[in-house]
Amino acid sequence: MSRNEQYDSGWVGWKSSVFLAACIFLIFKYQPISVQVKGGLVAAGPVQVETSKKSMSSSKNASKEKKIDTQVVKLDLSDVDKKSILNSIKWTTNTSFPLDGDPRAKKGGEFKQAYTSFPATTRPVGKNTDSGTAMIGSLVYQPLIGINSSPYYVAPGLASHWAQDDDKVSFYFKTDADARWADGRPVVAKDVVATWRLLVDKGIQKPSENATWVKFYEPVELSERVVMVRAKEPGWRNIIHIAEMSILPDHIIGSISGKEFLKKHNWEMVPGSGPYKFESIDKPKRLTLARRTDFWGAKKRQYIGQYNFDKIVNVYVEDQEIIWEKFKKGEFDFMPIYRSQRWVKGTSFDKVKNGWIQKVKVFNRKPRGTQGFDFNLRKPPFDDIRMRKAFAHLWNRELLMEKLMFNEYDFMDSFFQNATYMGKNVTKIRYDPEKAIGLLKEAGYALNSDGFLAKNGKPLKLSFEYVGKWSEKFYTIFQEDLKKVGIQLEIKEVTWATKLKNIGELNFRLSSGAFGASAFPDPRILYHSSLAEQKQSYNRWGIKNDRIDQLIELYDAEYDASKRSEYLAEMDDILTRECLKAFDWYAPAERLIYWNKFSYPPGVLNKTSAGDYRDAVTLWWYDEDKAKALKLAIETNTKLASRSVDEKFWMNNEKYDFIHD
Repeated sequence: MSRNEQYDSGWVGWKSSVFLAACIFLIFKYQPISVQVKGGLVAAGPVQVETSKKSMSSSKNASKEKKIDTQVVKLDLSDVDKKSILNSIKWTTNTSFPLDGDPRAKKGGEFKQAYTSFPATTRPVGKNTDSGTAMIGSLVYQPLIGINSSPYYVAPGLASHWAQDDDKVSFYFKTDADARWADGRPVVAKDVVATWRLLVDKGIQKPSENATWVKFYEPVELSERVVMVRAKEPGWRNIIHIAEMSILPDHIIGSISGKEFLKKHNWEMVPGSGPYKFESIDKPKRLTLARRTDFWGAKKRQYIGQYNFDKIVNVYVEDQEIIWEKFKKGEFDFMPIYRSQRWVKGTSFDKVKNGWIQKVKVFNRKPRGTQGFDFNLRKPPFDDIRMRKAFAHLWNRELLMEKLMFNEYDFMDSFFQNATYMGKNVTKIRYDPEKAIGLLKEAGYALNSDGFLAKNGKPLKLSFEYVGKWSEKFYTIFQEDLKKVGIQLEIKEVTWATKLKNIGELNFRLSSGAFGASAFPDPRILYHSSLAEQKQSYNRWGIKNDRIDQLIELYDAEYDASKRSEYLAEMDDILTRECLKAFDWYAPAERLIYWNKFSYPPGVLNKTSAGDYRDAVTLWWYDEDKAKALKLAIETNTKLASRSVDEKFWMNNEKYDFIHD
């Protein structure tokens, strides 16, 4: 992937991953606990520890010296306890949230799109699952609830009602009475229990999933349709995790181990509760999903106007250029365009001019990842903020965006670019050699007899490692601009493994990197002082800031989403003021091209999540009238009207309700 290409919402240079490490402590086999409901202790029972293996983990990367329970633990409640809890639950629901789908949408037609990599499995759980399997799974399987990040609210999913105790660790969900699996069976509480058991089973060979779900006790079936999910520790992220759990049917997975699940269901999809079902697969060329005509949620508010295509056909072609040529021939319906050169220079052919193929750039509020040069604050010269700022002022982004990226990108100025929680007073640095020279002089550097900057007789000479010839043109320009003011920069192409090793070992002074964006960021793993001197941590800069640490503690403890946004915004202002990065650029819009036979909501894509090409299969619909007009135009070689390219609906409508607006 080149620097002027962005492949999905998680990409800005490389995919970020979340490192999970903690210490495990021994839990006794029968440790009494109390179950609290709405502030009152109503039941007490033993905890059954199903595994008591004790291990040592790398607490070096933990941001607190704190022991965390990573045992698989079962709550043992009597029937009396369960009945008492059931009688105490105060249910809530949400029937007035804004619609994502457009009520004008019609069902029917086919949507055909291309990908370069065939998935390694169609399972939604376990080893080899990735973004490709996640996209397939999101159409076939469903979570208990949905959570919208901006504005924050909870909406029904498989659960029609939910509740939370005052203890902030106990959650309750009542499955929708109408919810059905594709085989006709009802969705019940046992399905949640069976899904959790699978997720903590080491046989699925997915440690990250194991680590997430052992933070919860085994869910308890309180009644046929009511399940209790209890976290081991309080925290606002608990409800986020629960909303990410795609529920699987107990009558299929409940009697097999994780290892058996991997083997049996690698290509045999488990029946889902979602709007689509598996239809066919031709490895490694094609996978087809068919819309369920008996989908239980078709008339539920949360699904109105969504999941409209009768068939979704994913075709897999390894070469992007072949995909592009096939799209132009009409073999695919739709493409996101990642290369700015293609968008500007390659989309003016006759089929576009005739309106048969449409172009749209969708501007929305999707959080963007961060990318750019990283400064190591632990070592000179970048332990001096004047040096960091000087280098940032010598990074000629204006020239690069104009000459190499056709002005399709914009300045990145934030660690939370484009998000609603982006800082209000971020420090914006632009190319300014004169200001850079002044900062270098303030830092004690002057030209020596060889024409290079030096301090105390030591020349300012740095090395920089990069991966891939495609990026060399960017770094060469930077190298030349540094040379003009007397800075020597050696650039060296290395392997991906070498670069990651040196960053992880903190063996660098100047590097480059990127992190993906999230609707619910975790700033602790990136910016907390306790990680500043730890190798293999994500705090690669070595930032230590007392106020940042305070904000992280406030953020992690805060249940009010609006206040969390305020903490992130202040954090962003401080981080940019500290100049940890010389930022690159970002694409302010999603660039899409498609054959003119589809309609979509006013904003084309969602406002925030996913906010990119992935929304098309969910929100768009086949427009029979447009399809007929397209066919006639092709047959008669006539033109169709072209829509305006820029779509800024979400920039002008922070809130929108299809029913009331």
